[in-house]
Amino acid sequence: MPRKHLIASGINKKQQLQAKIGNKLAKEIKAAVKVGGPNPDANPRLKAAIDKALQNNLSKESIEKNIKGSNKDPNTLIDAEYEGFGPNGLKIIVKTLTDNNNRALGALRGYFSKLNGEITKKNSVKNSFFYSGEIISSKNNLTLNDLMEKILVSLEKIEVSQNEEPITEINELEDCFQIILLPKYFYKLRDLLKESGVEILESEIKYISHDFVNLNKEDYTKLERFLDQCNDDEDIQWVITNFGEVLEDE
Repeated sequence: MPRKHLIASGINKKQQLQAKIGNKLAKEIKAAVKVGGPNPDANPRLKAAIDKALQNNLSKESIEKNIKGSNKDPNTLIDAEYEGFGPNGLKIIVKTLTDNNNRALGALRGYFSKLNGEITKKNSVKNSFFYSGEIISSKNNLTLNDLMEKILVSLEKIEVSQNEEPITEINELEDCFQIILLPKYFYKLRDLLKESGVEILESEIKYISHDFVNLNKEDYTKLERFLDQCNDDEDIQWVITNFGEVLEDE
């Protein structure tokens, strides 16, 4: 009996989390349409929102419904990005999208307080991050050399600006590859890699840090709670940090 209860509880939590993600993605789609119109080819923000929604298993029907319903939504959504510091100089960026900025900021200050962190002035943190495209691909019997060859073939089909390197980094991780690239080449390269048979696990244009901060177990527990609070908050769209790894006790 207890085992069944735990399984049911886990399923419910997963469904609740998926519902929250769906609500946040729907809100971003509506906000993108209000700002830049309903055509994703002419609205990069909407294109990115649709792309993320599809990756998170939102149906095309649901996406279309939110695009068409955006003009009927009476709420005025306010975009904001907040920067802050956590334990050991951890750097954090939080994106909010809300119809009540005072409510969102008040809650966020509370989350930072429990983290023993603080919200700081604009650009004091963001300048340590790079706005880049990230493609995570499965190894799936693919070697690093195989991947690099597929990337080179794909880049030959893309019009690359003179003296510009589209790819910033290619990293081989334990069970996947990470490709970091300039945002302007993100969609074309990702789609060409898919066509070449590369299995894409995740892909997104986002802030990426190259300077990581490690935390002890106590501070990492606080960070986990902070992230859970942000994920549960409907006014918060996403959180980026430069967390590296948990330090082992000496």
